[in-house]
Amino acid sequence: MGLFDDFANPSLGAGLVANPTRPDPAGALRPLSDATWGRMQHDYHNGRVKGETTHIGALDEHFKWMSGYCNVWTGWPGDGKTEWIYQLLLLRAVFKRKKSAIFSPENMPEEQIYDQLIHALTGQNPDRSWATHLAFPRYQLAKEFIREHFVVVYPGKGMGRTPQHLLGYFEAAIARHGVSHCLLDPWNKVDHSAMNALGGYEPYLTNVLGQLTDWTVDTKQSLTITAHPKRLDGLKFGQARPIPDGTSISGGQTWENMAHVIGTVYRPFKHYPRTDPLFRAVAIYLHKIKSHKLVGFPGSLGEGSERPQVSIEFNWQQARYLINGVSPLDCRAAEAFYLPAAELNAHHAVPAAVPALRTTTLNEFDNWHPNGKPITLATA
Repeated sequence: MGLFDDFANPSLGAGLVANPTRPDPAGALRPLSDATWGRMQHDYHNGRVKGETTHIGALDEHFKWMSGYCNVWTGWPGDGKTEWIYQLLLLRAVFKRKKSAIFSPENMPEEQIYDQLIHALTGQNPDRSWATHLAFPRYQLAKEFIREHFVVVYPGKGMGRTPQHLLGYFEAAIARHGVSHCLLDPWNKVDHSAMNALGGYEPYLTNVLGQLTDWTVDTKQSLTITAHPKRLDGLKFGQARPIPDGTSISGGQTWENMAHVIGTVYRPFKHYPRTDPLFRAVAIYLHKIKSHKLVGFPGSLGEGSERPQVSIEFNWQQARYLINGVSPLDCRAAEAFYLPAAELNAHHAVPAAVPALRTTTLNEFDNWHPNGKPITLATA
């Protein structure tokens, strides 16, 4: 059976199972076998797998990266969702060598996405029209780091863009590049034409989000989705907007029920003049966390939040988020990937080992065939 053979009935639309195989009901039973007990003993003696740091200490209390989770981030257009996720993925790459696949069609062509990542990594724009643009030797070094840790996903003409197609592309990225994080940015750029066959948006959303969350569990990926809130009628330019949450997205209750994590990037004073110091203020809200003990507790930080003492702002000149006035990327670990050795050592009084760019293994998928080995959407 081919990758999309189950989705071939045109009357139902791409991505829907027309005649699913009826399995033996006993096959759904999972008794406490010796193999299961072995895994339980391992967790008992070694500890359960927990979420991994974002490398932003104030954020870790509310959110950490958990493999097998589907993370949904919302926020009003222009509030900085994409830049926020890019920075979190860059921190994972700098400190943990984690690799990411990015589907972000609104930011295409791909060179713009790669330049955006380089801008955030270095804090300097590669655009030479800027007076403080990135020097070419730094640009070359940063390019090597980004090439090693990021791959853009963009299906060309004639290629599908349903959620199921995107999972196939992400699986190719896992197999060929060893990625651990997949970004779908944003939800409204995916082909949702199958919804009518399922009776509307909410039944469709239940079906698709169920597939996506199952996929993250099966592949142990961190899948991040950005989704815009519903339009607010009557809201005029220059007015403050409310804080969106999962229910603000179309089909909101389904998002609340299905996603493992729901967060918001919010700029409370974006309606202020650009010259106002509060204009760049940001607040981060974590509305839903599936497992508090393993990942974090719902809460908020930033301007106007539960923790206003944690200052967050977006510095557009650097393409970076500043936490209490400092970028988490303003450190030797990040600079080692774009500063020439002499400049790096001159910048830091105490030399430290420069991390190797090329790793000896990719990750848990390092023994896969280089041409790709599908995980869950495999050809039988």
